Amino acid sequence: MIIKKFPISKLFTDVIFSSLQISLLCCISIYILFKDKVTLNVMKKYFVISFIIGMVLQTGSYTIILPIFTILIIFLLKNSKDIKSTIEILITIFTIYFINIMYNGILKLDVYKTISFKNYIVELIIILFFTLLIYIIKKHIPCKLRKSRKTSLQQIRYRMILTISIPIALSIFFIYPLVDSVNYFGIYFITECYLPLGIPLISIILILIIIYNYDKSLKIEIDLKREIEEKYRIEEYAHVVEEMYSETRKFKHDYINMLIPLKEYIDTSNVNDLKDFFYDNVLNIDKDIKWNNTNIDKLKHIKILPLKALISTKLIKALSSRINIKVEIVEDISQIYMNIMDLCRILGILLDNAIEASMKCDLPKLYFCICVKKDYVVIAVHNNFGNTKPVIHKIYEKGFSTKGDGRGLGLYILKDTIDTKYNNVFINTSVEDNMFIQELWIKNIHGTS
Repeated sequence: MIIKKFPISKLFTDVIFSSLQISLLCCISIYILFKDKVTLNVMKKYFVISFIIGMVLQTGSYTIILPIFTILIIFLLKNSKDIKSTIEILITIFTIYFINIMYNGILKLDVYKTISFKNYIVELIIILFFTLLIYIIKKHIPCKLRKSRKTSLQQIRYRMILTISIPIALSIFFIYPLVDSVNYFGIYFITECYLPLGIPLISIILILIIIYNYDKSLKIEIDLKREIEEKYRIEEYAHVVEEMYSETRKFKHDYINMLIPLKEYIDTSNVNDLKDFFYDNVLNIDKDIKWNNTNIDKLKHIKILPLKALISTKLIKALSSRINIKVEIVEDISQIYMNIMDLCRILGILLDNAIEASMKCDLPKLYFCICVKKDYVVIAVHNNFGNTKPVIHKIYEKGFSTKGDGRGLGLYILKDTIDTKYNNVFINTSVEDNMFIQELWIKNIHGTS
């Protein structure tokens, strides 16, 4: 398509002034629809963009119009902080220009010339009417619908189909009578206006609608996955609490059974046998477990309750299995830059493996430590192991296990979670003096949740 030529005398009246007219309509519509989101500087920016779009359309060449519009959209979306609002505003601008072309076609006016003041006022009234109608629908009707139900992916697909098919159907509806007629203006409008101007505008509008709905569907999908994850995490935390409750009941039951015999000695006033029973059984109930050496009371430094609950449960389990444990935490740990349920899942795997491996030893040992090193929170789990030395380069492979078939998923899930979700987390694994050592390093990055 050849670029339209304008005499220098009509450069202002037919090119610049015409673009200024439509740019003004665009700004009025943008202010009505997005007054809560746009500032004066933003309005100035979109006035310039509207003017540029109008100037490009005045070239009358689709070989220029579509590439320039595409580059403009890419640039604006790339530098936008609010892509959703940017897309909505761009759709508004391009739609107004498309309405202008169709309006001129219906009135049999030359698109490339400045319309009369009377026709401009009529077009202004039409555009304002539809703008206000959209504003009312946007502000009131969806607000009530949002309160009753959430938008699903299926609804997004239906909306995309409708929003794409309706503009195409309307353009065909308005163009068909002109095609059907044999008058000169109908042929001129289709070949010189609709094809070089209308088709690129429709294409850009549809592209923006697809991007808008795609982004929205992606957000819904992410929210849905997050809800599923949160549900799983709640169930996992409930399981941790259940384990703690079970251990507490067991502890209470053992002590009640231990104290019941005291009743007989007290009732018969048998003080000597009471003393013997108390010192031999009650006082030394945990003589095989060296509570004083565990430093388990240092868990008080962990201020993250779900994490404390998990570690407490696992360490109580280790103590009940007669594992010699030691805990080292010298400062308060109130924030870790990692999703708390991912962290609990990873530590649960590490501690379960450590407990299971150490129980194969004659003198099982488990060492647990949390400390802060510069920008990192370091969580270390050390345990001794039996005769089989861990194969470090294979332990994170899917299905690898020394425990038999159907095992070996725990460490694989752990490594996969770290590698796919976190750039600030890594794990070090080593073996030193018959101790299997795993250290989880979590870097403090502000903004990570």
